[in-house]
Amino acid sequence: METGSIELMRRPATDELHTERLVLTPLRVTDASEMVGVLADTDLYSFTGANPPDLEELESRYRAQVIGPARQDEAWHNWILRLVREGTAIGFVQASVISDSAELAWVVGSNWQNQGFATEAAKAMREWLTAEGMSGFTAHIHPDHAVSGKVATAIGLRATAEVDSVGEVVWRSPSG
Repeated sequence: METGSIELMRRPATDELHTERLVLTPLRVTDASEMVGVLADTDLYSFTGANPPDLEELESRYRAQVIGPARQDEAWHNWILRLVREGTAIGFVQASVISDSAELAWVVGSNWQNQGFATEAAKAMREWLTAEGMSGFTAHIHPDHAVSGKVATAIGLRATAEVDSVGEVVWRSPSG
């Protein structure tokens, strides 16, 4: 390496993942047109206080997510959850990675909740991240969001006494 040059961190590509009922496809900006309907139900935002995005806002968000973080030591992995048979988008999972730790998140549209899709997708994401060298996992979950707590538990996370700046409980893997 030449003096003065900077070696950039390897950012692994986000692979397509498969489960029994889902295909997790790497995020594309064009997914916004389908996802705007999935994310339109105001009930999805009960614990965050946010509002459903419109198409322009979602395209802008996805554009930024596809480009990735400015930090060279960070990588973002975003997947759209699609039903295997129909190919229909039903939600998303995402991971923000620094070093060997990943912060995880998941959202499943209201029409597909309570069917185990979030757990199935989160497990696939965690398995892929583990294979990519991640060993510490966290999630931030509203203290009243019991369903997300069940997903976190199913993927090996445990609630801590830590609360973040917006009042969400920090969940961690035993090694995270």
